Amino acid sequence: MAYLNEDERRALLDDLSRMRLWRAKFKLRLMDPKGRLLYLRNVQQAGEWHTKYVLESLGAQVTLVEINQAENNQPRNKQKFEFVNVIVEPTADNRS
Repeated sequence: MAYLNEDERRALLDDLSRMRLWRAKFKLRLMDPKGRLLYLRNVQQAGEWHTKYVLESLGAQVTLVEINQAENNQPRNKQKFEFVNVIVEPTADNRS
């Protein structure tokens, strides 16, 4: 399978940004049989939760960004995450 070039990565970004979070996760899991989840809801920046998938056969890394809309006094099981951004990057071995 060939690596995704810049135009294909941009098309993937546009496609994923129009989806809901669960739908985007499902699509990424189906796109690449060798793809893997690197981390799930990891705090990389203040106020943002990142979920990152590495699509090894396609030569791309996809990060789904969420923000938490709940107040600080909300119980942990009542959090309100909102899907706000998608980041699609080439892997180190993808030169296209």
